[in-house]
Amino acid sequence: MRASAPGKIFLFGEHAVVYGKRALVTAINLRCFAEVRKRYDFRISSPLGITGLDFEKHPYISYAIKRFLEVRKISGADVQVESQIPIASGLGSSAAVTVAVLKALDAEYEANLSNEDIYELARQVELDVQGIASGTDPFISTYGGCWLIPERKPITIPSLEFLVVDSGKKSITGEMVKRVAELKEKFPGVVGEIMDAIDEISQAAIATIPQMKLNSKLNSKLDSISSLMFINQNLLRAIGVSIPEIDEIVDQLNSMGVASKLTGAGGGGCVIGIGDVESMKRAKEKFKSAFIVKPEKEGARIEEE
Repeated sequence: MRASAPGKIFLFGEHAVVYGKRALVTAINLRCFAEVRKRYDFRISSPLGITGLDFEKHPYISYAIKRFLEVRKISGADVQVESQIPIASGLGSSAAVTVAVLKALDAEYEANLSNEDIYELARQVELDVQGIASGTDPFISTYGGCWLIPERKPITIPSLEFLVVDSGKKSITGEMVKRVAELKEKFPGVVGEIMDAIDEISQAAIATIPQMKLNSKLNSKLDSISSLMFINQNLLRAIGVSIPEIDEIVDQLNSMGVASKLTGAGGGGCVIGIGDVESMKRAKEKFKSAFIVKPEKEGARIEEE
């Protein structure tokens, strides 16, 4: 059976969500695909290579299989993975591959898992690999759509387009989450206040984004989102998860009229931006690594064969 799951972008709230604060996150129209066939032992094939169960080269896939074995005892599986989502980019590739593999395993071996079952297994995989996590990425990959987290409140957003610019540096989620946790332990009051401020930004954004229209020049709603992105980016910079390459991209996009911030764990990965049609077009032409994504309503699904 062949399954897929979408990637995601954090519009607002990354890192703060690890500490129970609010985040606004949407699935995007880039997917990871996993095909599972019955086999006498375990074989994993991906752009990273071909292995058996390998918790170093294929940690998320291997732990997904391990967690699936808790609900259905199988002797083996042939797992083939391909993805439209850049690896270590802050776009949820790890969660998407985990959820897609679990969805395909469930279908191939008729385990009758619900979406909530798949999400819970994927959340455990995230903890297995990273040690600390909010569960946001596997939730979005499982269910699709745009959500206010941790309330799981669905947010209706218009058919917006987001510019994504890859910084060229890999983002290692576990390392960045650990770094912020260490900073928070060292300066609990200071970092706690920053997390509270990010929480307020997410709350302010949900009153604005559903009303946005980007078929005209800069309007008041876009102006509000621009301001919120600017503040959020600088707060992320304050807790040490931005890097010079990201700062430079953000500064250039802002100067072109495209509101922008890093998305995901930081330390590398991608910058997201939003602006009026002409500004977005100019920015896409300027950055060779830029591409456009749109919100995705559908979560994990079985693909027609």
